[in-house]
Amino acid sequence: MALKSPRFASNRQLQQAAVNSPSIMRNTVGPHVAILQQAFIDLGMDMNLSTKKGPPDGIFGGETESRVWQFQARTGLVRDGIVGHGTMTKLDELLPTLGPPPRPLPPIVMSHKLNVHMRSIAMPAVPEFTQLKVMQDVFAQYGIQVVNLSGQSVGLKANEQLALTVVDGDCQWDQVSDEQRLLETSGSKQFVGPNDVTVYFATVLREKNGKTLQGCAGHPPSQPAVMIASTAVDKTTMAHEVCHVLLGSSFAPVHVNEDANLMCAAPVCTGNPAFLGVAQLNRIFASKCLVKIA
Repeated sequence: MALKSPRFASNRQLQQAAVNSPSIMRNTVGPHVAILQQAFIDLGMDMNLSTKKGPPDGIFGGETESRVWQFQARTGLVRDGIVGHGTMTKLDELLPTLGPPPRPLPPIVMSHKLNVHMRSIAMPAVPEFTQLKVMQDVFAQYGIQVVNLSGQSVGLKANEQLALTVVDGDCQWDQVSDEQRLLETSGSKQFVGPNDVTVYFATVLREKNGKTLQGCAGHPPSQPAVMIASTAVDKTTMAHEVCHVLLGSSFAPVHVNEDANLMCAAPVCTGNPAFLGVAQLNRIFASKCLVKIA
């Protein structure tokens, strides 16, 4: 069926996408991508990265892929981040004119829940609940509700406090140092489920080579946990490390060269909120730490 909306119908690439010949996906560039980006903006979806220099840039990068996924999730379509027949048909229906949409986009439905517990031995530079709110905002974009089930200040003995002033380990998956193990066995385990993620706020985290870290997701396989340095300055540190747990030790690439992606390699994530790519989301939704909301 041919597209009817004047904002889409006059563009050959969008007409072809409506019949999957071909669909539009990541790394595509052109005016047709800019039309799609403007459509998402008109539907109330932020495109801060793509409009940083003015009008939509027409680059189908990580942010655009994320918005396509979110649009598909909110409208009951297959969530693949690709603009094909289903997505173009729904856009054509929701935006029949060049003007504003006649009705709002369906709200995000929380489909899954992630339970976390916070344990602190030091006051972090970015408060625990600030980092928690950032994490909730990031995952809420994708229908994941982050629930903080408990919080506790961990009281350690004098010799333990000294040992944990610098938690020393190489932050390798499934391998933890004695100090990491001490931290991850500290605090109450009451009501912590086997698939809940425990977040430990330490003082300083340092690899054996002396390099300091903002966080570390190394943990025993049976105890999902992360450590956050009290010196961490990136507000997304908790979300970033918890996401490592959700992605698992075999996911690659571990970090990406997109500063607005939650799993960026840069010291500070620039996303507000940070976004995730489709490959990352597919793995996250397969994690045992996510509980489907009935």
